[in-house]
Amino acid sequence: MIQYLCELLMNKLNVSNPEKQVSLMYGVAVVTSTAIGVGMMSLPIVSIGMWFPLSIFVIAITAVYIISAGSLLLEVNMNYPPGTGIHSMVNDLMGGKHAMFNDFMMLFNGFILLYAYITVGTEAVQFYIDKIVGFELNNVLSGLLFTAFFGVIFYTPPLIISRILSVFIGLMVLSFIYIAYSLGINVNLGNILLPSIENSHSFGLLPFVFITLPFFMAAMGFQQTIPMLRHLYHDNPQRVVRSIFLGITLVSCIYLVWLFVIMGNQSQNSMILQVASGESSLENIVETLSRSEDIKALMFFFVQVAVVTSFVGVAKGLLDYLMDIFVNHFKLMAVYPKALVILPPLLLSLLFPYGFLIAIGFAGLAGAIWGGIYPALMAQIIRKRIPTDDMEFVTVGGKYTPWFTLLYSFLIIVVMLLELVDFLPKYPN
Repeated sequence: MIQYLCELLMNKLNVSNPEKQVSLMYGVAVVTSTAIGVGMMSLPIVSIGMWFPLSIFVIAITAVYIISAGSLLLEVNMNYPPGTGIHSMVNDLMGGKHAMFNDFMMLFNGFILLYAYITVGTEAVQFYIDKIVGFELNNVLSGLLFTAFFGVIFYTPPLIISRILSVFIGLMVLSFIYIAYSLGINVNLGNILLPSIENSHSFGLLPFVFITLPFFMAAMGFQQTIPMLRHLYHDNPQRVVRSIFLGITLVSCIYLVWLFVIMGNQSQNSMILQVASGESSLENIVETLSRSEDIKALMFFFVQVAVVTSFVGVAKGLLDYLMDIFVNHFKLMAVYPKALVILPPLLLSLLFPYGFLIAIGFAGLAGAIWGGIYPALMAQIIRKRIPTDDMEFVTVGGKYTPWFTLLYSFLIIVVMLLELVDFLPKYPN
C-alpha cells in the first residue's frame, strides 16, 4: 500500500524526470531539518560557561568542520555508482573490519537518535490529543501513531521528502521568528558583551569552550543525507555542495539568533545559578524571560516540529545506509532494511521509554567517528587511487581539508572522553 502511494505521488509530482532541475531550496530543507533538533534545547545550556562572544567562534568553526566532512563524503561518493552507501565505500577503500566498525558506529548513532525522537514524539502525541480531543492516549498507541504517521514520509522518494520537509521548515522559521522577536525586544547588550564571571577574557574559559564542541557538532550533523542529496540533484555535486553550504549557514544563523536572545535577556550569573539549582531545562529558563503562555506554547510546538524533521532526516539516512548493506552487499530484499530502520527504536521506546538516556552520551562520539574520521580517511585514500584531475568533484582546501576534519574529529572524541570522567567543568563556579 505504501509503495503504491509513493508511486502515485511520484507520478503526480513528476519526480522521476531527471531533466527538471531541482531547486536548491529542497536540499537546504533536507540539511536544515536534519541538523536542527534538540540542539535548540541544549546549546544555550552548554554555552553558559563561554557565553555569547565565544559562541560565535564555536558556531563558525563547527560549520566549517561539518561542511568539510560532508563535502569529503560527497567527494568519495561521487567516485562510485549512484546508490552506493557508506558501508560499500568503507569496505572497498579500507577493508571489511573497518566497514564493520563503521557500521556499528553509524547504526548505534542512528538507532539511539531515533529511539530518543520516538520517545519525545510519543509524548507530543499524548499532549496534543489530550488538549484537542480531551482523551488520554496510552504510550503504546501514541508511539505507534507517531511512528506510523511520520514514518511513511522517509519511505517516499527524495524529492517528496524534501518538499514535505520544506513545509516543516517554513513552520519552524515562522514560529522561530515570533519567539525570537518576542524575546529579542528586551535584549540587554550589556548581558551579551560583558560576561559576569571573573577572567572572562582569559584562557580560563578554554575548558568551557572545549566542552561545547561535541554538542555543536551534534547540533549541525547532516552527513547521513549525502546519498539522498546526490540522488535529489541527479549526480550534480556542485548543487549538492551549494545546498549543504546554504543549509548549514541557515542553521548557524538560527543558532546565533537563538543564543543572542536567550543570553541577552539575563546575565551569565543568573543562568549559572539556574543550572546549578537544577533548573537546567530551556523551558525553565525561557519561563523566567517571558510569562506569556503563547510563547511557551509556541516554543513547545517549535521543538516538536524540530524533532519530527530530525526524525525524518535521520531515519532516511539510516534507511539508505541499511539498504546499502542489505541490498547492495548481501543482495537481500529491500523489505528487511525498511523494517529494521524503524522496528528496533520503536520497540525500545515502547518498552523502555527513557533508556536512551544511558547511551545518548556516546552517540556524539560515534557521530564523530563515522561522520568525521572515516570521510577524511577515505578521501585521502581515494585521492591516491584516482588523480584529482580525473575526479568529478574535489573538496575545497586540497590536502588540508581532510587533515583539518580528522584532527577536529579527534579533538571532539578526546573532549567527550574527558567529559565522561568529569574532567572538564560544565560551568563556572
